[in-house]
Amino acid sequence: MTKHITRQLAGWTASLVALAATASAEVKINDYLSLSGYAAAAGTITDTTPAANPKDTLFNSGFGNLDSALFAVNGKYKGFSSKVSLFYVPARGSDNSGILDAYVSYTAGDFTVTAGKFLSYLGYESFYAANMNQLTYGSTIADIPGYHTGAKVDYATKDFAAGVAVVDSLFGGAGFNQGDGDFGEVGTEAYISYTGIDKLTIFEGIGYGDQDNDAVDSFVNDLWVSYAATDKLTLAAEYTYRSANAANKNNGWLLFGQYLFTDKFSAIARVSGIKNKGGDAGTNFTIAPSYKVTGNLTLRGEISYADSAEGDSVTNGTAKGAFYGVQALFTF
Repeated sequence: MTKHITRQLAGWTASLVALAATASAEVKINDYLSLSGYAAAAGTITDTTPAANPKDTLFNSGFGNLDSALFAVNGKYKGFSSKVSLFYVPARGSDNSGILDAYVSYTAGDFTVTAGKFLSYLGYESFYAANMNQLTYGSTIADIPGYHTGAKVDYATKDFAAGVAVVDSLFGGAGFNQGDGDFGEVGTEAYISYTGIDKLTIFEGIGYGDQDNDAVDSFVNDLWVSYAATDKLTLAAEYTYRSANAANKNNGWLLFGQYLFTDKFSAIARVSGIKNKGGDAGTNFTIAPSYKVTGNLTLRGEISYADSAEGDSVTNGTAKGAFYGVQALFTF
């Protein structure tokens, strides 16, 4: 099975190399419109326990950070900007692929007002595969919201940024990466970020609100710090806390390091963990190298091991075991 995966992925990668040779970082239509996006495809093996057999996938894992395609139309006119993006995840179905971003913003001075469907403020690791340095997420992702619909106000200067959002729900509804669509009970988010110390970024964010129209409200706290120790070495740490009720309280943590060996080759090491009030706990260990073939094409590999279900970064809570994966990422 592994050889079969490798042959097909190699053929797919060769096609991307040819395409990347003529692609640009962003496709500009005119002074007001541009296109951007990416496509990610992965071959993976998940050695789960106590499952009878390992799980092999090729571009059908169902997880957007492993296999997905995003196409975005970006607009701008004077102080206005907008974005509409379409997201496709194989093996997810029509309810889980579709419109991600759909918002309009207006900027005046240091303030920006946004209305529509947009991504949560929270989380050190990016929602988008194109902005990741590895294939999978650390354990803290279990407490991070995704997309929701509402309005937000952001304030940004050279060293300081802050924002507050009122949305239909803090966490998602029935579909993939969307809120619950009910403004009867709203969710709220807020954050502050400071970059006034050279090479250091400090982020603190909170969220509160209903979860998919449930009677129980959730509270989330997300604190992360990133430090560019040298031109080649970046270090980061994150702590998350989520409380849904008296019996469901999660504490998650993440330690991250990335080293640039050359302009094209880099690697990350990550350790993350989670513990809830019920006593379940898990730790995840990850090593992931990346090689930039062209300005548009990157190849990645990853080896991860989770010592319990709660620590599994691949499927956010399936089973104890190891993850092996390679991924090709094309951006434009």
